[in-house]
Amino acid sequence: MPQTDPGQTSAFFRRNPAPATFTVPPSEEYVKELHACWRDSRALSHSTTDARTLAAMQDAAQVGLGRMPPVEPAIASLILAPDEALRPDARCPRPQCRVTDDLLTKAYDSAARMGRIGNSLSHLLLGLSTSLQQAQVEPSLQSLSDASLQAFALMARELGRTMSTLVQTRRQVWLAQSPLTETCRKVLRAVPVEPGELFGAAALEALERAARARQTRQELSGLHRSMSAPSRPRGPVATPQRHSQPDYPGGLRRSQRPYENRWKLFSYWCNGKAADPVRCPVAIVLEFLQSLLDSGHSHSTLRVYVAAISSRHEGVDGATVGCHRLVSLFLRGALRLRPPRTLRAPAWDLPLVLEAMSLPPFEPLTQVGLKWLSMKVAFLLAITSAKRVGELQALSLAETCLRWNPDGSGVVLWPNVAFLPKVLSRTHLNQPIRLARFDSPSEEGRSELLCPVWALRAYIAATAGIRQSEQLFVCHGGPNRGCALSKQRLSHWVVDAITHAYGASGRPPPSGVRCHSTRSVATSWAALRGVPLEAICAAASWATPGTFTRFYRINVADHCPMAAVLRPSSADSKE
Repeated sequence: MPQTDPGQTSAFFRRNPAPATFTVPPSEEYVKELHACWRDSRALSHSTTDARTLAAMQDAAQVGLGRMPPVEPAIASLILAPDEALRPDARCPRPQCRVTDDLLTKAYDSAARMGRIGNSLSHLLLGLSTSLQQAQVEPSLQSLSDASLQAFALMARELGRTMSTLVQTRRQVWLAQSPLTETCRKVLRAVPVEPGELFGAAALEALERAARARQTRQELSGLHRSMSAPSRPRGPVATPQRHSQPDYPGGLRRSQRPYENRWKLFSYWCNGKAADPVRCPVAIVLEFLQSLLDSGHSHSTLRVYVAAISSRHEGVDGATVGCHRLVSLFLRGALRLRPPRTLRAPAWDLPLVLEAMSLPPFEPLTQVGLKWLSMKVAFLLAITSAKRVGELQALSLAETCLRWNPDGSGVVLWPNVAFLPKVLSRTHLNQPIRLARFDSPSEEGRSELLCPVWALRAYIAATAGIRQSEQLFVCHGGPNRGCALSKQRLSHWVVDAITHAYGASGRPPPSGVRCHSTRSVATSWAALRGVPLEAICAAASWATPGTFTRFYRINVADHCPMAAVLRPSSADSKE
């Protein structure tokens, strides 16, 4: 039997076991549950209600029992393209490393789920032990309870060691693909694991110290060369001319918000090259642009990055980086290599998707699952508002952002006050989305099946019990159930709705469908039905009709209008 040890302070170690002179035989039931998922790790992945209850835990991510921590942008930017590094779910560029990384993520998520269940079990064991002490049961029962607590504590330690090893292994997968030296990799691998973080603030500070050390060595080397070089006649130094930026609402300037992410990515990239992003030569900028071009970015994207760099770079030879001759020639060559492609044919058929939206599994609204209801509402709002996915994701259910018409004829939605649109102007800030309820059905209730107002009301009612955020769209499942939805996941909802509609109709899904295509499809159908261009541009936040006609207008009319000549008329078919 365990013996008392007053030196132990943990609640799990009230007693120490005597030296064991035997081995514990395997428990048949325990081994059966242990081996239930060995052959197929996806078996029994659907949790029951009791399992979800036991796995629920407050502030799980803060104690390291949430999902696998994401890769910090500072580390991801050393390996991935700049725009890929800022994504919350950055993935390895190499296929084999990506498979290993995904397996480590799944293993960590499973261990975290076990840890959350263990948290519930610890409350149960401690409560049971306290009840036995208060009931003054036999000493043998109390000893069994204390031994159970100690065994559970030892298992919790091993689980913590396993999760820490998984984090360190994922660090190695990412560091092995980075251009860092082995000394720097060794320092980053040795950083202690912090709950809920992959590398943590200490690793990022070490990376910044290494970058500053390289920059200092370069500055000292340049100073030494300048001191040893012959003196030059002093003269006035031309300072770069800065074009004045117009002020925007809230004190924002164009160089502060729209280009912030691009400049941050360029800074991360320069740190990996031991270069100063503010004073780097044109060769560094061209090398960065070449990496973007090799990653598949278009000419327009490169221009945005050049504008972002020019907004904060001190300039070269008295001019901004964007006005430099070599940069202009590079952009001209990128335009020839990758000319813009304007899609004039629709990528998918809107009537086909709307037909599928009026059938199961999207109907009836009061009985469908939350997944299908979420996809339907996201698609209907995207197609009826012609808004960008960022504007849809910023919609809120706060009292100041949602207003139903008193007669129930429609609803007005505003984005949250912190949202900044792509174009920062007074005409684009805080633009509402006005939705009107469809009129009386003309085809046996078909109008109500596709009414965005009815679908929105049903979605708000269905998510009221799980909602943990005032944002309109929330996650419908998984560990983030009820939390605010990201723009990437909202885009997936719209694309999945289109893909499923084709599958339900027995047709192969179109390839390359993007959520952004809803803007061109919606506005082109509106123009075909006679909606004025001014109203279309106002809904889609376009300053001039030229944007619609040059980049978004597609041919949604009959693909072959002259085919009616070859079709026999009804009278001819009867004859």
